[in-house]
Amino acid sequence: MVAHQEIFEPPEHGHAHSPSSERPIDLVHLARKTSGDKEAETQVLCLFARQARQCVNQLCGTNHLTDKKDLLAVVRTLHGSASSVGAFCVSRAAESLEKDPSDGVLHDALTDAVVDVENFIFGLSR
Repeated sequence: MVAHQEIFEPPEHGHAHSPSSERPIDLVHLARKTSGDKEAETQVLCLFARQARQCVNQLCGTNHLTDKKDLLAVVRTLHGSASSVGAFCVSRAAESLEKDPSDGVLHDALTDAVVDVENFIFGLSR
């Protein structure tokens, strides 16, 4: 029986590269996190889109945060939630901004990544 399992089980090696990982949301990752529940995936993505937009508004909007501690808290929140849902482009942009929160180019990169993810999510909703 053990030999049977070894033959049909995929090899374990961290994050496998898949076509889904090239998208703004890694849908394979999200499906693993939600156990393939499509309704849960939809809810999680809608919540993430809302949270990501709120975070960007706090970071870059007209009433943006100026205190470094508060800014980093928002960036870390976005970094964690993006990683959880498979929005790895947002996660990487947030991680870069964590290292240098005063860099305007990194703020722009994070905003662009969030917009790409939002557009992808809204495209899935159609």
